[in-house]
Amino acid sequence: MKTEQDIRNKVKIFRPTSQEVNLFDPNLNDKSTRLFKFKDDKENRFKIWVFTNSLKLEIPFMTSLLFSINIADKVCFADKKLKEINGIGKIYTDNSENDQVISCIEMLKDELKTLDFDNSEGLTIYRNSLQLTLNHKRHLLPEIEVGKRIKTIIEQNFPDKIKGADYSDLPTDLRQILLKFENLAITDDFERDELIEGVSTKQRKDIIKVIEPKLEEINKFLDTFGDKPLTDGAIGLQCLAELTIELTNDEKKNHS
Repeated sequence: MKTEQDIRNKVKIFRPTSQEVNLFDPNLNDKSTRLFKFKDDKENRFKIWVFTNSLKLEIPFMTSLLFSINIADKVCFADKKLKEINGIGKIYTDNSENDQVISCIEMLKDELKTLDFDNSEGLTIYRNSLQLTLNHKRHLLPEIEVGKRIKTIIEQNFPDKIKGADYSDLPTDLRQILLKFENLAITDDFERDELIEGVSTKQRKDIIKVIEPKLEEINKFLDTFGDKPLTDGAIGLQCLAELTIELTNDEKKNHS
């Protein structure tokens, strides 16, 4: 309780709301039990996820980049070490846009040095959110201001290439999975059959490796809708779940 009250006190100028959650983060190998949400006077939205030994400050935004600093990302495979930069940390990517990532890090150099991460802290840039992993001793208001400056720099210099559907209702881990495999989330059965025929062996393995362990979580999320219509994000997850099941069944047939 003391940690939760400390966080509330640190960001009280924003009048945060708070709720209990049960979210496992594979990158931190830890479970979040409390989520704070708030906005500033510019309508910037923030979330703070409370973990056992750390906090995760999340700021939604849109960019074409994917990379992580200090903490390798297991969800979207930004887990290939690109380089280590003194005063900033270890840079991890998915090897798709390494040159742009290095350019981005150079632009963010002053802000990242201001943050002065220790070994347990870091930054992750997804295509729709900026996440700062911080220790509980942080004051938070300075980190929020730095996070806003980082958001502005990245959005101005590395904008999102395509404005997609709104997936803000999805839990963070499921949202990242859908963004990664969005082009495979096809609703038409015939089109999906054609897609399966053209999927490479590596892509099949990637899909099964990432999505199969999440099938139970996806089903539980879909069950929350009851009789209500599914959102774009929920429909996308449903399509990916069906695709994964079909790919898994094909794998079993081929090995039987």
